[in-house]
Amino acid sequence: MRPQRLVSGVRLKEFLETRVPEVPRDLLPARAKRIGGVALLRLRPELEGYRRQIGEAVKEFYGVRSVYLIRGIEGVERRPCLELLAGEPVAEITHREYGCVFKLDLTRLMFCLGNSFERLRIAGLTARGDVVVDMFAGVGQFTIPIAVLAEPSKIYAIEINPDAYRYLLENIRLNGVEDVVEAILGDCRKIVPERLSGIADRVIMGYFGGTIKALSAALSALKPEGGIIHFHELARRGSEEGFVKGVLEAAGRLGFETRLISWRKVKSYSKTKNHIVIDFLAVET
Repeated sequence: MRPQRLVSGVRLKEFLETRVPEVPRDLLPARAKRIGGVALLRLRPELEGYRRQIGEAVKEFYGVRSVYLIRGIEGVERRPCLELLAGEPVAEITHREYGCVFKLDLTRLMFCLGNSFERLRIAGLTARGDVVVDMFAGVGQFTIPIAVLAEPSKIYAIEINPDAYRYLLENIRLNGVEDVVEAILGDCRKIVPERLSGIADRVIMGYFGGTIKALSAALSALKPEGGIIHFHELARRGSEEGFVKGVLEAAGRLGFETRLISWRKVKSYSKTKNHIVIDFLAVET
């Protein structure tokens, strides 16, 4: 979602130049992400001493309730590290996109606005009657759009983080998809082989930072005639095709014949890495 320019004819960087004129223009942020009346901001290390001044200016520019600095992400559960820069503390927010409603505590849980198109794309690819396994369901980022916008017969949404699982249940209820989605609390690497083996037409692996460790479980979920894996991970910029080849080869070593459907860049993650998704067909040999 592109930030709205609330000051007519002025972009955020230009606005900040008038509020912190002592800071070189090239160090100032060009945008912030807005979700549920809150702005989330990343700042370069050189701006540490100006962070609250910039936070107040960002709050004024967007007209939001509060501004948080994104310090980083921690742990397997990918909990955000946020610092309140301006405004009132806000935890629980409601976000709407593509006719779907998501409630979450943004100070404890991830919800990446940069993945918005990818969520819509996967919902568009899901065929009527598909059985879907969402291995890293979070608060329902992929599960909810598929359930609302497509016509799957069943979605099994697995989440290991109890906080995210609680919101996953709430979002299933808010979107009225209780008859389609079954939420499961636990480690998908154990749950899928034990409970969901051989049932899926489509498996979503919407995670990065170790997705390959769950590939065996994902493949075990596919129906005997095969199915589609949507594999997310970070790849070094410029070496994505080699990374894709490596993932397909890993599936081959696990006893599956694969065919690449496509891969695409979801978003830039850092100066050296891109978040990519690989769509491939897999059939056990």
